Amino acid sequence: MTEQALVSIVVPIYNRHKYLDTCLKSILNQTYQNLEIILVDDGSTDDSLKICERYASEDSRIKIIRNNHAGVSMARNSGIENASGKYTVFIDSDDTVAKEHCEYAVGILEKFKADICCMKLMDINDKAKETKAVIYNQVMELSKEQAMELLINDGYLCDKVYKTNLLKRHPFPKGKMFEDTWTLHYVFDEADKIVYSPVTTYFYEVRNDSIMTNMSSKTIADQFESSNDRYSFFKKNYPTIAPKMNVYMLIRALRYCTYCPKNYNRQLFDQAKTIIKTSPVDPKTLDRRYQITMKLFRFSEPLALLIFRLRKLTNS
Repeated sequence: MTEQALVSIVVPIYNRHKYLDTCLKSILNQTYQNLEIILVDDGSTDDSLKICERYASEDSRIKIIRNNHAGVSMARNSGIENASGKYTVFIDSDDTVAKEHCEYAVGILEKFKADICCMKLMDINDKAKETKAVIYNQVMELSKEQAMELLINDGYLCDKVYKTNLLKRHPFPKGKMFEDTWTLHYVFDEADKIVYSPVTTYFYEVRNDSIMTNMSSKTIADQFESSNDRYSFFKKNYPTIAPKMNVYMLIRALRYCTYCPKNYNRQLFDQAKTIIKTSPVDPKTLDRRYQITMKLFRFSEPLALLIFRLRKLTNS
C-alpha cells in the first residue's frame, strides 16, 4: 500500500478561544490521517493557548509554536518554516473544514500531479453542510492566465492547498495585512500545474472583529498597496489579465482616498489619485456611492477630501 503524503495544517491563532474548539475538532475529524497540525499562537491574551495545549496533550500530531504577537503574516511564516509535509493547508482559527477537506485536496493533487489545488469556500450561514464528493472529470487544469484571473475573483488563501516547497520560497510580508493578496500571484506564477475543483469544503464566518470589517487607515492602506502590487505584476507579466482588475483597483483607490488622510502615505495617495483620474472604467457601472465619490474627486480633489474628512468626523 502506498504511504499517504504528509499534510501540514497551519493554524494562526490570536485571541480566538470562543471559536478554537470548533475549528480544532473539524481538523481532528479529518478522514485523511497523515497530518502534522501546527498551531501558531501569536501571543494570545485569552485562553487560546490553554486550549491548544489541551488538544496537543491528547493528539501527538499537534505541535504548538509561540510567537510574540508579530501578526498573522509572521504566524503563517512560522508555520511554513516548521512544516515538513509535502502539502500545506491553511485554516484560520475561527473557521471550519469538512471532514473530507484534506482527503479531497490530496487526492486531486496526487491524481493530477499538481502543485496547487483550488477549491471553494462558503459562508457558514449559507451552507447546507453537505459536501459533494469529488468528481474527477469536473476537476479542471488551469492555464496560468486562468489561474491569475481566478485570483481576482477568489484570491483567498485558505480554500487552496499548496505544495509546501512553493510556500517556503515566498514568505508573507512582515507586518502587512492582506497577506494573500501580497503573495499568491507569485506562488501561482512559480507553480507548474494548478487545478480547480468546484467542491466546497471550507467554511468561514465574517465576524465583527475581522479584517474585512476593520476600516482603519492601516487596513485600507495595506489593502490598496497589496492590490496595487498585484496589479503592477499583472501588467508586467500577464497583460491580458490586468484590465480585468480595473474595476477592482478603482474601488480600492476610492476607498483609500476616502478613508486615509492625505498625509498618511503620500506616495500611496498619489498612486490612488492617478488610478481614479485615469481609470477607463465607466462610473455608471459602479455602485452609486462609488459613482458619487469618483465624480466628486475628479471634479475637485480638495473639495472631495474635505467632504471625506467631515463624513469621517460625523461617523466617528
